[in-house]
Amino acid sequence: MFTLNLLAKKNQDGSYSVSMRARDLVDHAFVDFYDDVSGTGYQRSEPQRTKRGRDIADYMERCVQEGLPPRLFEITANARSADSKEYVRYEPLDDNGDLGILYITPVFDRWLSIIDGGTRLLGIENALAHSIIIDNLTFDLRLFQGLSIAEEIAQFLLINEKQKRVRTDLSLRVVQRKLDENELSDKEKRVLQTVVPESDSWKFEASRIAGQMNNNPNSPWKGLIQMPNDKVTRPVKLQAFLTSLRPILIEPDLDGQFERIRKQERSSKGDVVLKILMNFWSAVRRANPQAYDEPQTNVLWGSIGVNSSHMALAPIILSLLRSSEPDLTEERFYRMIQEGLVADYARWFTTPGTKPSDTYPGDKGDMPRMTGAANYVRLAKDLEKEWRAAIHADTHSGRIKL
Repeated sequence: MFTLNLLAKKNQDGSYSVSMRARDLVDHAFVDFYDDVSGTGYQRSEPQRTKRGRDIADYMERCVQEGLPPRLFEITANARSADSKEYVRYEPLDDNGDLGILYITPVFDRWLSIIDGGTRLLGIENALAHSIIIDNLTFDLRLFQGLSIAEEIAQFLLINEKQKRVRTDLSLRVVQRKLDENELSDKEKRVLQTVVPESDSWKFEASRIAGQMNNNPNSPWKGLIQMPNDKVTRPVKLQAFLTSLRPILIEPDLDGQFERIRKQERSSKGDVVLKILMNFWSAVRRANPQAYDEPQTNVLWGSIGVNSSHMALAPIILSLLRSSEPDLTEERFYRMIQEGLVADYARWFTTPGTKPSDTYPGDKGDMPRMTGAANYVRLAKDLEKEWRAAIHADTHSGRIKL
């Protein structure tokens, strides 16, 4: 027999606010699912429960990777049994009795009935099973004692019928607007990325990467991305650069490869992608220095260039990482592009700059006409085909080169 000693705040409704170890939750908590045959229980075991439990574990893993505490919010539970007062004892620490120690000495293994938070409990169980979190990580509970089944159901209905019917679409639109206007800090983006649906969360990573590409003094894109409040015209707007990263950030097969690099380099996925992009665009700068010297004279350093290049680059990165020599260094990318379309300034040329007129091609190149999503795809296919033809094997080092 053991005793849990929990620091507790006594609430006005007779419950206690406590924090409980993940291992204790998994070992002692249960969800009272409805059984149609016996008529017992009251909670529905939804078909999506298993998936949602995995999603919560995945959310906690993202939090761990980002160095953030998982925020699952308060679980509501009941120390069940008619004689719960015999094994749940509260000793106040202050004169008002608001703060104290809750001593729980259970007489059976499964004594903690989860009223609200059953799927979160499953997520915690999955996270423990896969060593995503440690046994001693604590989660907050609103703990009742000795509630009857009917009283548990009343609490369940109060929470799920009266307190949770709030649509989230407006909040997501507000967040997206702040993202578009660059009004979120890196910490806010990291926090939001862990909870926003997977279909949209790539935008937060993309925004962080775009900001780092624009601000890093060693970045070839330093000062070339136009931020929302920027009064000076830059070669490409933040929204265009951000959107161009989608093919790299949403590819499931690439995710697995990035995870491998992340563990090797002990960094985040965003840092891995940032390093690859820094190498690639540094190679572009070397291969076509005229375009880089005056980015306003061509579309290589504009929406057409970034969208088509990143579309083509996503499958190329995957192929390189799957090869016997996973080399993604600047030098590797330079050898890949140095004699192709990227290096042909005349193809990307659109308007003269400040240099003598004979410095520039006489006519506008064909790339400025490749506007719109369909043309981005066409150009990306041409670039990918060309780059694949240019890839040569190097001596295998046994490690991923970045």
